Amino acid sequence: METLRGNTGDLPFPKQGTTDRLMTFPNILSTVRLVLTPVFLLLIFAESWYCKILALLVFTVASLTDFYDGRIARRDGTVTSLGEFLDPLADKLLVSSALISFVVLGMVEAWLVGAMLIRDVVITGLRVYGIRAGRPVVTSRLAKWKTMLQLVLIFGILVFINVRVIEAKLTSQPLVLIDSWSHLVLNGLVAAVTLLAVVSGVRYLRVLHRSGT
Repeated sequence: METLRGNTGDLPFPKQGTTDRLMTFPNILSTVRLVLTPVFLLLIFAESWYCKILALLVFTVASLTDFYDGRIARRDGTVTSLGEFLDPLADKLLVSSALISFVVLGMVEAWLVGAMLIRDVVITGLRVYGIRAGRPVVTSRLAKWKTMLQLVLIFGILVFINVRVIEAKLTSQPLVLIDSWSHLVLNGLVAAVTLLAVVSGVRYLRVLHRSGT
């Protein structure tokens, strides 16, 4: 990726050689991630205990598509304008859906997730505007770290849920997803990732303002 410097900072913009093809393998992977998101939601809220295990597996597969789609696109020279928009959109929908599900389950504070959702809505809107203006913005390195940490955090919470569910199943005890100490730890981790998300969002706003997009 070519990086636009000077007054625009170091946020990368697509090279002029970016392909216009739509049905590339990386774009298919991003689409698969979009499709798996509602499947994950159906499983995480299902009553059967084994559905929580399936939800973890679905989320893992969806996360792997995020790991590979961008790398394959850059390796094979199949970066597309659609992919540059679809990849982060699929990330945001998957991550947001998982975090909202944790709020519904009473594990994570709503205001922490709300701050991340507001950030993502604003940045996605700016991305759409940038594409319409003919200057699509590629995800910055800080934002990629934020997304990676979000995926790791969600994976960890899902593993925690499965441990609690399996423990309750084996001991025939009532299921308690979260207690006081785990609530504190989980929300502390979510708060740290939320702070990173807000910082990366502010960086986007500053760079886009300087570039005049």
